[in-house]
Amino acid sequence: MDTIFAPSHFAWALSAAFGAAAAVHLLGLRAVREAYARWQYPRGFREVTGTLLALAAVFLAFPLTRLWGIAIAAFVMFLSATTLLHHRQYGYAAPIIALLFTLIPASLAGPV
Repeated sequence: MDTIFAPSHFAWALSAAFGAAAAVHLLGLRAVREAYARWQYPRGFREVTGTLLALAAVFLAFPLTRLWGIAIAAFVMFLSATTLLHHRQYGYAAPIIALLFTLIPASLAGPV
C-alpha cells in the first residue's frame, strides 16, 4: 500500500525542491549573484550549479534515472554545505544538510 511517506514521494518532492533551486540559480536572483561574487567563485559558476540542480531534478523525477539524480544532488548539496560552513553561514547550511539527508529515503524508492 502506498502511503504519503513512501520513498517515491520523497523523490518527487526532492525533484520539485531541486527544480526550484535550479530556477533560483539560473534566474540569477540578486542575493545569489552577490553570494557567488562575495565567495569569489568564477563567472558562470552559478549557471553551472543551476544546471546541475536542474539535471538532478529531472533525474530524480524518473525511477530509471533516480540514482543518478541522487548522486548529482548529493554532490551539489555536499559542496554547497561545505561552502556555507566555510563562510560561517550556519543558518543557511542547516537546511542544505537536512536536504542532503532526505536523499537517503529517496534512494530507497523503487519503480512507481
